[in-house]
Amino acid sequence: MEENDKIRDGFLGAVKLAVHRHFLFPTNISSKCIVCSKERLEPTKGLTCNRCEFYIHEDCIDITIPSHHKHPLKLHDRIIGYRKRDQCCLCRNKLLDIFYNCSRCVFEVCMACLKKPLLIDKPKAHKHPLSLMPINSISFTCDACGSRDNDSYPCTCHQCCFIIHRTCIDLPRVICINRHDHRISHVDILSPEEWICGVCHNSINNQYGAYSCSVCDYAVHSKCAIRDDVWDGKELDGVPEEVGDNKTEDIAPFEVIDDKVIKHFSHEHILRFIYQDVLIRDENQRCYACVLPFYYDACYICTHCDFILHETCANLPRTKRHELHKNHFTLYPNPKPGEDLELGKSFFTCVACQRPSSGFRYESGNVKLDVRCATISDEFQHGSHHHSLFILSLFPRYCSACDQMVYGSLSCVKLDFFLCFKCATLPNEVFHKNDKHPLYLRYSGYRYGKYWCEICEKPADPRKWFYSCDKCCSTLHIDCVLGKSPYMKPGHSFLLSSREFQVVSNNHISRPVCTICSLRCKDVFVLKSKDETDTSCLCSLNCLDSLVMSMQRIKL
Repeated sequence: MEENDKIRDGFLGAVKLAVHRHFLFPTNISSKCIVCSKERLEPTKGLTCNRCEFYIHEDCIDITIPSHHKHPLKLHDRIIGYRKRDQCCLCRNKLLDIFYNCSRCVFEVCMACLKKPLLIDKPKAHKHPLSLMPINSISFTCDACGSRDNDSYPCTCHQCCFIIHRTCIDLPRVICINRHDHRISHVDILSPEEWICGVCHNSINNQYGAYSCSVCDYAVHSKCAIRDDVWDGKELDGVPEEVGDNKTEDIAPFEVIDDKVIKHFSHEHILRFIYQDVLIRDENQRCYACVLPFYYDACYICTHCDFILHETCANLPRTKRHELHKNHFTLYPNPKPGEDLELGKSFFTCVACQRPSSGFRYESGNVKLDVRCATISDEFQHGSHHHSLFILSLFPRYCSACDQMVYGSLSCVKLDFFLCFKCATLPNEVFHKNDKHPLYLRYSGYRYGKYWCEICEKPADPRKWFYSCDKCCSTLHIDCVLGKSPYMKPGHSFLLSSREFQVVSNNHISRPVCTICSLRCKDVFVLKSKDETDTSCLCSLNCLDSLVMSMQRIKL
């Protein structure tokens, strides 16, 4: 039986429709139609059910409107035998229980679109009215986004030979994206020169619509600009710039007090600039922002305490944009000694590299970035690859260095190469207590043969990244040199179930035994209880997580 076949029982004049489970009887009494939701005042022919309030106009059962579709349309039930699309082909809204369907082609349309004219009077994307073409078999290039499509129902302007996707007629006119500091506006055509998209970094056809910046030479594909991970969803057309962009006041990170003396926002004392040209081998002397050791070079030190900042870290902006989140980030310092020791406040896990850190953080809502990952933005150069790397998308990829799957990576647009933030932020030069010379980061393929790590005395795979000493010809695993939590500052404290733990360097002759795994702690740092009567010691934050989970189970 065809879906909308009418079956009469012969002597009662009743009608059976596929969209209703009971027989329907002819009536001239007007009521609210289940399809068009209208109640006609004049007497009209319709079908009603004696068992329920179902009522339908007779002319709403099967219709033929050539302007909307080239084939006859029949009433259809989404629940009974429906297995094709779940949205209206014209408005893209979800289909209700009853809609119209063409049995000869894949075309479904809701009642609202079928009753209204196919003319869009004031579209955002064009100066003239647009006519919707309910034909899905043509192939065309959208003038607004520049992409070719043969599975959409285009809108056209006959006055200027303009054709556009139905979904592109409401493109926002002025927006802000997380790839650029200025506003960008949608234009019908770009200037006749070569343009590269600021999001996907592929070429833009300047003959079609795109987003461009009026301040600098910057352009983005229309589809790339409105991606959920790029645009915050705010239309800024007609909104004043200082209000619409929701910018935090651009405050300098420090105040200049005197020559080589500053007052940084993160510290209560003044800081003095020094240039250290003598190597310092103290692992406890670390930058409070990036938590990397200070060996030499320029920095700012406190005249009253051990607070120290690299010169580059002292100049970090208070607010910034980043490709990993569509809203602004704000820079926050780490807690002061003795404050905010609660677990979850005293340190954080960077959303990019997934490493715990007790340093400065860029924060936007629940998204937190350490300062090393936050500085990786726009075009990034890394010694492991000869092309520029970009943050193209948040889709899962396998890192070409560590072979781990990550959801945010740096990508090459020319080759199949991906680099996770954990590998991209590894320091190129480090020192270790077992070697008096600097250790340099080596990339895969640097050497061939069999090698062993000088620290753990286990094989070192030359196909993977490692550290080596040029003078001693030694190789060392990255984790053996840096540890599992390299960005937790020694001396940093936090509370766990009213007990205060502290990050301590594991540099004693006898390695402590972990309270959780009962093994000798091999990491560079260990977590030790500050209570003199408590001998608890944890290998790393991994054991800390196990302890937290066990304590939560005890409470339950």
